Amino acid sequence: MKRSTTLAFFIAIASFAHAQPVLTFTGNAPAPGSTRTLHYGPYVSPGGSGANQNWDLSALTTDSTILIQHVQPGTTPNGASFPGSTVAETGAAATMFFRSASDGVYLVGSDADLVIPYTDQARYLPFPCTYQTNWTDDFASVFDSDGFNVFRSGTVDGTADGYGTVTMPFGTVDDVLRVHWHEETTDSTLLFTMQHTYDGYLYYVAGSSHPLAQLVSESVTFMGQTTTHNHAQWVADVSTQVPNDAVMPVASLYPVPTYDILNFNLPASFSGLQLISITDAQGRSVLERSIVQVDGRSGRADVSSLAPGTYHLTATDELGQRATRGFVVQ
Repeated sequence: MKRSTTLAFFIAIASFAHAQPVLTFTGNAPAPGSTRTLHYGPYVSPGGSGANQNWDLSALTTDSTILIQHVQPGTTPNGASFPGSTVAETGAAATMFFRSASDGVYLVGSDADLVIPYTDQARYLPFPCTYQTNWTDDFASVFDSDGFNVFRSGTVDGTADGYGTVTMPFGTVDDVLRVHWHEETTDSTLLFTMQHTYDGYLYYVAGSSHPLAQLVSESVTFMGQTTTHNHAQWVADVSTQVPNDAVMPVASLYPVPTYDILNFNLPASFSGLQLISITDAQGRSVLERSIVQVDGRSGRADVSSLAPGTYHLTATDELGQRATRGFVVQ
């Protein structure tokens, strides 16, 4: 009997070797203010799927880097063309416009050589998202290219296919959730049809709006010819020590959802809270006031005057550091 109990105990311990991460609106929704350096390099093997994985991405190397920023959509040249977007991602070839909502992150459109607003927005990441979460969503757009109407249609399929530990070039990260994400896009005009396929493995940690790494395989088919490109993109650490012009996540908000009082705890690096502001789903400031410190990094805000919906709280300390996190008002 003792032998059986001991074996059961060790089996139970092994089954909890890694926690199952949960991606949430409050912890993982992108918001204006964050900045990260994105490394690009050759594709590496994504590893297997399933529970308690040990993914080895230590062979990732860097060919180039770009600075990615999340900004208010209205600060971009064509932001007015993407109503409803809550954040714009700049720095890459195209500026991407997203809408963060309590049930997920939606693509509102993109702006590069062409302005492409989506009439049917695709949900790129659902909330909450944990191991074996899966989803499918269609999207559509009509835009102008050299005087021709282009009709875009497509489908996004995603599955959180594993969790565990990932070894990055900078070290090992626990409690990682992997999302296998697949997109099929067709652009059609009277003259041509172009098909684009994007297949990626994204490695997320709770509390971050961007993945640690993405392993991407892209192919484009035009006039019967298909070209394929594989690459990796990744960040160099998961530190919360960020520049003053960047934004780190608020440590916690509760209760969520709320209807009157919102309590918050700030990152340990904060030095004296000076100001808290709250913006709505369109990025408009709806509440801004000085907050009395509780224990140096904790406080509370009265949000009873806000209409039901999704919001973001941003706190600024005396050193100019900022932290933000989303929440829901019932």
